[in-house]
Amino acid sequence: MCLNSLAMGVWGWWAFDIFTLIATYMDTAVVAAQTILRTIGLITFMLPVGIMSASGTLIGNSVGAGRSDHAILYYETSMKMGVALAIVQVLILVLGKDLIIFLYTNQQPVVE
Repeated sequence: MCLNSLAMGVWGWWAFDIFTLIATYMDTAVVAAQTILRTIGLITFMLPVGIMSASGTLIGNSVGAGRSDHAILYYETSMKMGVALAIVQVLILVLGKDLIIFLYTNQQPVVE
């Protein structure tokens, strides 16, 4: 089970790097776009991973100390925080897509 989980994580990161490598054989604009998308993907991935690591440590310490009430509180708080963070990230990416594109190009943002 642990080896399977490790392999899935490694293959996910490997795919990210391989797609970036493949993009380097294309036009400069394609490489730039791939790099920007990779950066945005990493940002939206690493924030939840940080919350997961911190809450896992707090929950584990609470269980080890015999404080199941604290473990449940940490669990509920981290779940609510994760959902709120996901909603905020989706809103930023969907509503701010024109601004994000504008930051990386010299095109004027489309005003609808």
